Amino acid sequence: NARGEAEIIMFDNVIVVYKFIGDLMFFVVGDAEDNELVLNIVLTALTEAIGILVRSGVERRTLLENLDLVLLVLDEIVDGGNVLETDPGIV
Repeated sequence: NARGEAEIIMFDNVIVVYKFIGDLMFFVVGDAEDNELVLNIVLTALTEAIGILVRSGVERRTLLENLDLVLLVLDEIVDGGNVLETDPGIV
């Protein structure tokens, strides 16, 4: 893996899509019945929107300093388990 591509695994009857960026790992988890391509789209939207917000680079310290924005991005992408928006420019 090139540490930039998403990986998909099945773990305890849930689908996990994850990606390494810098010194961080981002995870999106769904039921076994969920479409892994949709989960991958959500993960991509999340990581790209965070990359837009923190222009200095996605690192652990930067994300902790901007945790309020990261949580806002999550809220804009998913609400109550339903995907609302996947365009990082709009998020």
